[in-house]
Amino acid sequence: MGATVLAWSMALLAPVSVTTTDLIGRVMPPYPGGLDELGGSCVTGSTDAAHVCDYSVGVLATPAADPAGEPVPRFVVAGQLAGRDGPRAQWRITDAQPYPAGRSDYYLQFGTCRVNGQDDARVAALVRQHGTTTEWVKDVAWAGRLRLPDARFDVLDARTVDCINEAYYGL
Repeated sequence: MGATVLAWSMALLAPVSVTTTDLIGRVMPPYPGGLDELGGSCVTGSTDAAHVCDYSVGVLATPAADPAGEPVPRFVVAGQLAGRDGPRAQWRITDAQPYPAGRSDYYLQFGTCRVNGQDDARVAALVRQHGTTTEWVKDVAWAGRLRLPDARFDVLDARTVDCINEAYYGL
Protein backbone atom coordinates (compact mmCIF):
# COMPACT_ATOMS: atom_id res chain seq x y z
CA MET A 1 0.00 0.00 0.00
CA GLY A 2 2.81 2.44 0.85
CA ALA A 3 4.38 2.10 -2.62
CA THR A 4 1.02 2.77 -4.28
CA VAL A 5 0.49 5.94 -2.23
CA LEU A 6 4.06 7.08 -2.98
CA ALA A 7 3.62 6.46 -6.73
CA TRP A 8 0.30 8.34 -6.74
CA SER A 9 1.84 11.25 -4.80
CA MET A 10 4.80 11.42 -7.19
CA ALA A 11 2.40 11.46 -10.16
CA LEU A 12 0.69 14.52 -8.70
CA LEU A 13 3.99 16.36 -8.51
CA ALA A 14 5.13 15.38 -12.01
CA PRO A 15 4.66 17.94 -14.79
CA VAL A 16 1.65 17.38 -17.02
CA SER A 17 2.69 15.45 -20.12
CA VAL A 18 -0.76 15.60 -21.72
CA THR A 19 -1.17 17.93 -24.70
CA THR A 20 -4.26 19.39 -26.35
CA THR A 21 -3.80 16.86 -29.16
CA ASP A 22 -3.91 14.02 -26.60
CA LEU A 23 -7.28 15.24 -25.32
CA ILE A 24 -9.19 15.74 -28.58
CA GLY A 25 -11.31 12.71 -29.48
CA ARG A 26 -11.00 11.04 -26.06
CA VAL A 27 -14.08 10.18 -24.00
CA MET A 28 -13.72 11.44 -20.42
CA PRO A 29 -13.87 10.70 -17.56
CA PRO A 30 -11.60 9.02 -16.76
CA TYR A 31 -9.22 11.91 -17.33
CA PRO A 32 -5.62 11.27 -18.42
CA GLY A 33 -2.38 12.36 -16.81
CA GLY A 34 -3.66 13.30 -13.37
CA LEU A 35 -6.19 15.76 -14.80
CA ASP A 36 -9.64 16.27 -13.32
CA GLU A 37 -12.52 18.59 -14.08
CA LEU A 38 -12.28 21.90 -12.24
CA GLY A 39 -15.65 23.14 -13.45
CA GLY A 40 -17.78 23.64 -16.51
CA SER A 41 -21.10 24.44 -18.05
CA CYS A 42 -23.65 22.65 -20.19
CA VAL A 43 -24.25 24.04 -23.66
CA THR A 44 -27.17 23.50 -26.00
CA GLY A 45 -27.72 23.97 -29.68
CA SER A 46 -31.45 23.30 -29.32
CA THR A 47 -34.53 24.76 -27.67
CA ASP A 48 -35.52 21.23 -26.58
CA ALA A 49 -34.95 20.73 -22.84
CA ALA A 50 -33.87 17.12 -23.50
CA HIS A 51 -30.79 18.51 -25.28
CA VAL A 52 -29.74 21.14 -22.74
CA CYS A 53 -26.48 19.30 -22.05
CA ASP A 54 -25.57 17.96 -25.50
CA TYR A 55 -22.31 19.93 -25.30
CA SER A 56 -20.10 21.35 -22.58
CA VAL A 57 -17.25 23.74 -21.92
CA GLY A 58 -14.98 23.21 -18.97
CA VAL A 59 -11.58 23.51 -17.35
CA LEU A 60 -9.29 20.56 -16.65
CA ALA A 61 -6.74 20.90 -13.85
CA THR A 62 -4.07 18.98 -11.97
CA PRO A 63 -4.20 18.72 -8.19
CA ALA A 64 -2.14 21.20 -6.18
CA ALA A 65 1.36 20.06 -5.23
CA ASP A 66 0.62 21.30 -1.69
CA PRO A 67 -2.40 19.57 -0.05
CA ALA A 68 -3.60 22.97 1.20
CA GLY A 69 -3.20 24.57 -2.25
CA GLU A 70 -5.54 25.10 -5.16
CA PRO A 71 -5.75 22.85 -8.26
CA VAL A 72 -3.70 24.11 -11.22
CA PRO A 73 -5.82 24.80 -14.33
CA ARG A 74 -4.27 23.29 -17.50
CA PHE A 75 -6.84 23.26 -20.34
CA VAL A 76 -10.09 24.84 -21.50
CA VAL A 77 -12.06 22.10 -23.25
CA ALA A 78 -15.22 21.66 -25.29
CA GLY A 79 -17.03 18.35 -25.45
CA GLN A 80 -20.02 16.55 -26.87
CA LEU A 81 -22.10 14.23 -24.70
CA ALA A 82 -20.93 10.67 -25.36
CA GLY A 83 -23.06 8.88 -22.77
CA ARG A 84 -23.21 8.29 -19.05
CA ASP A 85 -21.30 6.24 -16.52
CA GLY A 86 -24.00 5.97 -13.87
CA PRO A 87 -24.96 9.52 -12.88
CA ARG A 88 -21.81 11.05 -14.37
CA ALA A 89 -21.82 12.44 -17.93
CA GLN A 90 -19.05 11.37 -20.27
CA TRP A 91 -17.76 13.81 -22.87
CA ARG A 92 -15.98 13.26 -26.17
CA ILE A 93 -13.50 16.14 -26.19
CA THR A 94 -13.90 18.09 -29.42
CA ASP A 95 -11.48 20.95 -28.73
CA ALA A 96 -8.85 21.86 -26.17
CA GLN A 97 -6.90 25.04 -25.57
CA PRO A 98 -4.02 25.50 -23.12
CA TYR A 99 -5.04 27.43 -20.02
CA PRO A 100 -3.12 30.74 -19.95
CA ALA A 101 -0.06 30.42 -17.68
CA GLY A 102 -0.11 32.35 -14.42
CA ARG A 103 -3.86 32.91 -14.51
CA SER A 104 -5.08 30.53 -11.81
CA ASP A 105 -7.13 33.35 -10.23
CA TYR A 106 -9.36 33.48 -13.31
CA TYR A 107 -12.46 31.33 -13.75
CA LEU A 108 -14.53 30.11 -16.67
CA GLN A 109 -17.64 32.10 -17.50
CA PHE A 110 -20.02 30.96 -20.22
CA GLY A 111 -23.17 32.43 -21.72
CA THR A 112 -22.98 35.87 -20.08
CA CYS A 113 -20.37 37.64 -22.17
CA ARG A 114 -20.31 40.20 -24.96
CA VAL A 115 -18.07 40.75 -27.99
CA ASN A 116 -17.59 44.41 -28.90
CA GLY A 117 -20.55 45.26 -26.65
CA GLN A 118 -22.91 42.74 -28.31
CA ASP A 119 -24.35 39.86 -26.23
CA ASP A 120 -23.03 36.49 -27.41
CA ALA A 121 -24.33 33.42 -25.55
CA ARG A 122 -21.73 31.14 -27.21
CA VAL A 123 -18.70 32.90 -25.69
CA ALA A 124 -16.61 31.14 -23.06
CA ALA A 125 -14.10 33.37 -21.28
CA LEU A 126 -11.57 33.16 -18.49
CA VAL A 127 -12.26 36.21 -16.35
CA ARG A 128 -11.10 37.68 -13.06
CA GLN A 129 -13.55 39.56 -10.86
CA HIS A 130 -12.61 42.97 -9.46
CA GLY A 131 -15.08 43.68 -6.67
CA THR A 132 -18.73 44.54 -6.83
CA THR A 133 -18.84 48.07 -8.25
CA THR A 134 -18.77 47.42 -12.01
CA GLU A 135 -21.41 45.62 -14.03
CA TRP A 136 -19.03 44.27 -16.69
CA VAL A 137 -15.65 42.57 -16.21
CA LYS A 138 -13.03 43.43 -18.80
CA ASP A 139 -10.14 41.45 -17.26
CA VAL A 140 -10.29 38.53 -19.71
CA ALA A 141 -7.30 36.18 -20.10
CA TRP A 142 -8.77 34.05 -22.92
CA ALA A 143 -12.03 33.91 -24.86
CA GLY A 144 -13.51 31.64 -27.48
CA ARG A 145 -16.86 31.31 -29.22
CA LEU A 146 -18.18 27.76 -29.24
CA ARG A 147 -19.15 26.77 -32.77
CA LEU A 148 -21.87 24.12 -32.99
CA PRO A 149 -22.47 21.38 -33.99
CA ASP A 150 -18.75 20.56 -34.21
CA ALA A 151 -18.13 22.04 -30.70
CA ARG A 152 -14.90 23.80 -31.60
CA PHE A 153 -13.64 27.13 -30.29
CA ASP A 154 -13.16 30.10 -32.54
CA VAL A 155 -10.55 31.89 -30.42
CA LEU A 156 -11.39 35.57 -29.92
CA ASP A 157 -9.27 38.60 -29.19
CA ALA A 158 -9.77 38.80 -25.40
CA ARG A 159 -9.60 42.62 -25.57
CA THR A 160 -12.95 42.61 -27.42
CA VAL A 161 -14.75 40.56 -24.74
CA ASP A 162 -16.34 41.53 -21.46
CA CYS A 163 -18.57 39.46 -19.18
CA ILE A 164 -21.24 40.22 -16.63
CA ASN A 165 -19.79 40.72 -13.16
CA GLU A 166 -21.65 38.08 -11.17
CA ALA A 167 -20.72 39.85 -7.94
CA TYR A 168 -22.07 43.24 -9.06
CA TYR A 169 -24.45 44.72 -6.49
CA GLY A 170 -26.79 46.10 -9.17
CA LEU A 171 -27.86 42.66 -10.43
